[in-house]
Amino acid sequence: MPGPHGLFPPAAPERPARPGTFRRIVATFAPYRRKVGFVGLLILVIAGIGLINPLLIKVVFDDVFLSNAPDSDRWRTLLIVVGIMIASPIVSGALGLWQTYTNNLVGQSVMRDLRNSLYSHLQHMSLRFFTSTRTGEIQSRLSNDVGGVQAVLTDTASSILSNLTTVISTVVVMFLLSWELTLLSLGILPFFMLLSRKVGRVRREL
Repeated sequence: MPGPHGLFPPAAPERPARPGTFRRIVATFAPYRRKVGFVGLLILVIAGIGLINPLLIKVVFDDVFLSNAPDSDRWRTLLIVVGIMIASPIVSGALGLWQTYTNNLVGQSVMRDLRNSLYSHLQHMSLRFFTSTRTGEIQSRLSNDVGGVQAVLTDTASSILSNLTTVISTVVVMFLLSWELTLLSLGILPFFMLLSRKVGRVRREL
């Protein structure tokens, strides 16, 4: 409820996770470890395919535009490079669909296991628990809380791995293309991180 000045009271501070929570979360993925590993492999492959085109652009300039090879050889090289540039997004998109399907399959399977475990736990609770606990709280645990876990399992975890893989592989390719420009780019990165942190702090307060 709003306070005397029309302002909402600050939210309660988040409690730290209980010891062993992370271990319990990882244990829920144990029956699906092969599919999880397959999702990770697909993420690595997709990230690698995404780095093909920047390397091929360097090949176009070095072996086609700036090369002294015969025109027939340069045309052949250009056609091969263009063919790979066209095929790589198609292959990456198909693998991305496969990765999304497998990722959601694992996430939904884990959510089913969590819901079954939660239902089983509720069925073994005493009658006093149901008389002293509001029905809305139980419904919230069954829907909202489990749904929040589902979003983490299906979206956040794979996004973190995908972004981390993309960042590492991109930095490696940048060094291969031009280590001078790479050092310059990484040198100004802390400034933008500091600026983003300050802006984020202001937005959080607002």
